Amino acid sequence: MRKSINQLIRLLSYLRGHAVHFLIGLFLIILMSYTNSIVPVLIRNAIDKGVSTGAYKVAIRYGLLILLVGVLNGVFSLAGRYLLVKAAQYAVYYLRMDAFRAIQRHEMEFFDKTFSGQLISRITNDTERITRFLSFRVRMLLYSIFLIIISLYYMVRMNITLTMVALITIAIVVGLNTTYAMKVRPIYDKIRHQTGVIASIATGTIAGIKTIKSLSVEENVQTKFSQENEELYSLNVKAMKITALYGNAPFLVLGLAMSTMFYYGGKAIIQNTLTVGELVAFLTYMLTMMWPLRALGFTIGDIQRSLAAASRLFDVIDSAPKSIDPPDAVEISNPRGEIEFRDVWLTYHTGRTVLKGVSFKVKPGEKVLITGPPGSGKSSILKLIARFYKPTKGEVLIDGVNVAKIKTENLRKIVAYVPQEPFIFNRSIRENIALAKPNATQEEVERAAKIAKIHDFIASLPKGYDTVVGEKGITLSGGQRQRIALARAMLMNPKIVLLDDPVSNLDAETEKKLVEDLKEILQDKTALIVSQRLSLVKLVDRVIVMKDGKIVEDGKPEELIKKGGIFSEMMKAGGVYGG
Repeated sequence: MRKSINQLIRLLSYLRGHAVHFLIGLFLIILMSYTNSIVPVLIRNAIDKGVSTGAYKVAIRYGLLILLVGVLNGVFSLAGRYLLVKAAQYAVYYLRMDAFRAIQRHEMEFFDKTFSGQLISRITNDTERITRFLSFRVRMLLYSIFLIIISLYYMVRMNITLTMVALITIAIVVGLNTTYAMKVRPIYDKIRHQTGVIASIATGTIAGIKTIKSLSVEENVQTKFSQENEELYSLNVKAMKITALYGNAPFLVLGLAMSTMFYYGGKAIIQNTLTVGELVAFLTYMLTMMWPLRALGFTIGDIQRSLAAASRLFDVIDSAPKSIDPPDAVEISNPRGEIEFRDVWLTYHTGRTVLKGVSFKVKPGEKVLITGPPGSGKSSILKLIARFYKPTKGEVLIDGVNVAKIKTENLRKIVAYVPQEPFIFNRSIRENIALAKPNATQEEVERAAKIAKIHDFIASLPKGYDTVVGEKGITLSGGQRQRIALARAMLMNPKIVLLDDPVSNLDAETEKKLVEDLKEILQDKTALIVSQRLSLVKLVDRVIVMKDGKIVEDGKPEELIKKGGIFSEMMKAGGVYGG
């Protein structure tokens, strides 16, 4: 309970910029409740003081008063909703921004442990739920409570017996609606989850349709989809059964309550202890309170769900480092490009140790190929230099400075990391190249493209650098994606370039051309290249061979070949050195 209260207080703190709007909106909703609750009283007076006595002028006066109250009610409702929605959107805007900024502050290990779909859901679905809570659920809760309280006050003043009937009805309806909400909410959660499962299968099927057709596994995919679709069907049927049982029960209770009121009210009218107007007022009150009573059960349940959504967002925010850089972070103003590993160990969150006491030094301008069997820890070396991960033990240094102590912005200018499968955004080629420097001039972008040997291809396109390349660069070949990623890296003029298996997805001809061009691209850079494709040997001054997380060979290519070790065997198997 205390945790929920703390979450609510923290959530409401996001209203600080529009707190006045929010409070005025709540006050207007209270006025709306009041105007709704006095309408039955005005109807009573119109009947008892006007219609029943033949004083039609009095009846008309009360009719006009009811019209005025209706207009005021509409004004209060419109203004209150506007102010609450405005305040809610403001609060959720900043909450969403805090969550998004926190996600970007998280280290790579967080993303290894967290599904991207969960993060997307928190940024979108959870914030939408909180918006509804602040703008609609809070409004309905306040409106319902005040309407019921004010209505009961007027009902007690008119007739205790009929008020007791109303109270019993309220208790039963709230109980039914609360029970319905408790029973149906978990099913709707499962329906939403199952809908996501079906969407995932459908998306995967469409994305991988070529593979599915090439393997002739359409029937297997259809069977899987059919099973999940049947599960969704069963959940929907179950939800409809509960809705059929509980959804209309309150109307049955209302019908019974109104019949009881007619019975006792009729007797009271005959005995002159109740007027016709008062009976009509009671019946109007029951009809007026029906929707708030139904909404109350849902609102109470939804508040908990909204606070749970807020809690999930706060978990993302609170678990992120307060700052990307430590307080004592420094900048390297004139980087030389020296890299050093000192007894570095790295264990991932899964418990797998990928680097075991790795030590080596790379001189400024030196080109090093890191090779070895899969899972030997090659790519992890690059990720430590780029500070995607922190070593479990030991130090990684650039120009004698621990990478953990270098300001992130400064590090990204010094070190350019090009992954094995570079991500190309669904934007123009210019935007993709200028990703790290959005304000780059066209000349700077073209210069980077020329260095990466991709300018001529881009210039040949009808829209040139304004060509939109599609999601993940689907309209580009593997070599073209690699070159755009290289241009993106070269735009920052880095001193250190990290290439993670740059030729693994290329055909032989494209690979040969890229290897030749990399000689010029990396000319004045310190470069670490991870690859099992030994065509890259001709680019480097030195080779490091990894096995089981350790360095087993280190030296110039020709020296290692003469040595007759692992690298020599790899070269014999590859047959590419000197070719």
